[in-house]
Amino acid sequence: MRQLLPTAETPFDVVNLLSRADRTPPPDRPWVMANFVVSVDGAHSVAGRSRGLGSPADRLVFHTLRAAADVVLVAAGTARTERYGRPATWPELLEPRRTMGLPDSPRLAVISRSARMPVDQPFLEGDGPVPLLLHPAGADLSALPDGVEPRACGSGEGVDLTEALRGLRAEGAEQVMCEGGPTLLGELHQEGLVDELFVTISPQLVGGTELGLLGPVPELPRPLALHRVLEEDGNLLLTYRRR
Repeated sequence: MRQLLPTAETPFDVVNLLSRADRTPPPDRPWVMANFVVSVDGAHSVAGRSRGLGSPADRLVFHTLRAAADVVLVAAGTARTERYGRPATWPELLEPRRTMGLPDSPRLAVISRSARMPVDQPFLEGDGPVPLLLHPAGADLSALPDGVEPRACGSGEGVDLTEALRGLRAEGAEQVMCEGGPTLLGELHQEGLVDELFVTISPQLVGGTELGLLGPVPELPRPLALHRVLEEDGNLLLTYRRR
């Protein structure tokens, strides 16, 4: 992997992506990162899953960014489709993570409007912290399986993301990684809660209807600054930050 911007660097050591030196969280919430892979024409999935767009470079960056986070934030639908387990840090990234004073694995936080959770979800068991289930206060928890810790965030129909992030910050989380899907990223964008965006552009044309990073949200331009450009095997790995 090579870095093209801000300076040319070959090879580029992805451990540099772990640094928190210039990721200062706001006082009332964590620094929010988001990581997505899309095709050249903007498709975010192939046959309903993002895996068809991935590459070794994308997976390396994906796991490195996970190792930088205190919490991995994901929508319940994405967790079901992608068969999420509890986040596990790659062995070669454990020592850098421990050097930063972090536990071995980030905590998973699942966003769900309904709090309905199939009992076959991989993240309901395994090693690492028990995942959080962030839900509206009025959700019915009577059928919630073991293996998650429910937490009410907001009294409306959906999860109050500002309140959810405020709660995570109060518990010590400084870096949160959002892994989708597009609807969740769109909601974070609408609330002005995205500080850093990682986008891998896979060298494919896909078509279909699963296009765009933000889902069906109203137009709301927010300027970004290009922070870093990496490349490997035709995959462009772009980092943007809030201006």
